[in-house]
Amino acid sequence: MLGLGATTGLATGVVVWLLISSIELVQRLAWSAQVPTWQLLVVPTLGGLVVGLLVWRVVPESSGGGVVPTMESLAIRGGRLSRRIPLAGTAATSIALGTGASGGREGPIVLIGGSIGSAVGRAMHLDEDRMRSLVAAGAAAGIGATFNAPIGGMLFAIELLLGGLRRAGSLQVVVVASVVSAVTARQLVGESLPIFQAQRGFGLGEPVELLLYAGLGLAAVAVAFGFRRGEDAARQSFARLRRRIGMPLTVAVGGFGVGLVALVFPQVLGEGAHLPGVAGTREPIQAMLDGRIGSTWTAAALLLALLVAKLVATLLSVGSGSAVGTFAPTLFTGAALGAAFGIAATQMLGAEAAQPGAFALVGMAAVFAATARAPLTAILIVFELTGSYDLVLPLMLAVGIAMFVTELLGWDSLYLHQLRQRGVVFGQVDDLDVLQTVTVGEVMSPAPDNVVRQDQDLDAVRRRLVETGAHGLVVVDDRQRLVGVVAVSDLTRDGETAGEVCTRRALTVTAADPAFRAVRRMASLDVGRLPVIDPQSRQVVGVLRRSDVVRAYQRGISRSLGAQQRAASGRLRDLAGVGFVELVLQPGSPVAGSAVREVPWPERSVLTSVRRNGEVVVPRGDTVLEPGDELVVLTGHGDQLRDLVAPEPAPAPSTARDAT
Repeated sequence: MLGLGATTGLATGVVVWLLISSIELVQRLAWSAQVPTWQLLVVPTLGGLVVGLLVWRVVPESSGGGVVPTMESLAIRGGRLSRRIPLAGTAATSIALGTGASGGREGPIVLIGGSIGSAVGRAMHLDEDRMRSLVAAGAAAGIGATFNAPIGGMLFAIELLLGGLRRAGSLQVVVVASVVSAVTARQLVGESLPIFQAQRGFGLGEPVELLLYAGLGLAAVAVAFGFRRGEDAARQSFARLRRRIGMPLTVAVGGFGVGLVALVFPQVLGEGAHLPGVAGTREPIQAMLDGRIGSTWTAAALLLALLVAKLVATLLSVGSGSAVGTFAPTLFTGAALGAAFGIAATQMLGAEAAQPGAFALVGMAAVFAATARAPLTAILIVFELTGSYDLVLPLMLAVGIAMFVTELLGWDSLYLHQLRQRGVVFGQVDDLDVLQTVTVGEVMSPAPDNVVRQDQDLDAVRRRLVETGAHGLVVVDDRQRLVGVVAVSDLTRDGETAGEVCTRRALTVTAADPAFRAVRRMASLDVGRLPVIDPQSRQVVGVLRRSDVVRAYQRGISRSLGAQQRAASGRLRDLAGVGFVELVLQPGSPVAGSAVREVPWPERSVLTSVRRNGEVVVPRGDTVLEPGDELVVLTGHGDQLRDLVAPEPAPAPSTARDAT
């Protein structure tokens, strides 16, 4: 796994170099050395049209950034992402940012890196847990390489994709991928300095300044609210427009809107660094960190106007479906907010009371933390972006205040919020331990009782739903291969047969999967049943329902009790030469159908429990043993017990010699 992580990091580092180089190439081709006014409208519009075509036909996963699709693949598809994403996604993002779409490359590179990790995992036929690790490693590698921030990339994957440090088994792979990717990109791009240069001398003066930084943390929540509500409104508006004019024209309209904003504030183009040659706007974030915007009330008002303009331009780009993310815009708006806050503090409290550049740096972290709810990533990535560790206390305070307020408001991160709107619940369920010992095949319901053919009419489907009392059925073709799932709500769709109205991209599991994996997938989309398929033929072999999950819990609990007995038996074995033995009573055994008191148990043997149909039965003398019972026996004669429960050997076939 460490080797695969390094491979993922190496490939991701190369793709990051390709992405950065492609953005620069598109910029040189699309923009003049001195940008005339007409280009501010035409270039983003045409770029949006081309990106819309790519997103529509080739790489729909890149629409609106890449973090949410990556998380969705981890939640419901076991980390499986399309193999076309690395190249097609790189092309779409290069054109989008090169032609001025307001956004960042960090979100798309998470998707691109994750898809590289997914491709490596699929090539090696890894199981789902290891596949998730490689997807997270690819995402971390993407962030580490594009920001030249391997620690920030690692923390991004841990906080947002892996659900915290409890998934420590993936940590080593993520670390290796992030470091290898950052080193690879650094060698290829040729930049070893931080992306932004913070002034030396930033630091905390009087302790009372901490109150100002706490206020900045509160203000950051307001900007995060703008991203949260603004994206909802933009996506809904552009979705209605997309149904009328199609995806390519919708992204072009978004690009035209960005151009209109850029007529007044050309700083909103692109990421906020290395912009096209519009006079005085190539490095707006760096200008905020350097304090070159000014120190008057007019400068503070200009920064707040620039904040609103960047927010609007980003919502136009992301909401319309362009292949850009919101990571970099949160840093831009945070820097503008912090610089304006610092200028206001200077004007009100005196010239030496605050440094606008220091507040800009802290504002970057606070707004990102409030938006993404990833505090460690916010703090460490700003350190790595600027190379400045002089503002540790203000950074921690502002980020902590922002996280505290968003927690009180009950906000998810911007990415989890979008996932919930898609009907996907992303998280690691804690109470799944007992389900790791039970496979889907042990508890699934038989297929014939829960399937309908795709050519059956809807009246027949309704009758079947009434007969079974189910809320949904699995749809199969004439070879019993999975077609989709039809629910009661699907019967109102236009169509005459089950195959025409069913949901075709259904989540599935295999009989060999542990039950906890099925539960996680059912919870991610709040569905009540999953088709169980043969992984080779895709034939439906069963259905896992919520009632089957209950039986899985019962069976898992009984097995955990048996495991506790076995763990405790070591001392008994050492002292008395006995131990716990688990046996399954086979059909045809001579003791099947006998009461416990009638069984000729070996001496020094005690039957402690019987598991039957997932339930634990405390044995009594009159308890009748049935085929399939799982017996737990404390004994020193395991071999004799195995002979006791085994089926009687079949009589040898008679021969002609015997007949005579």
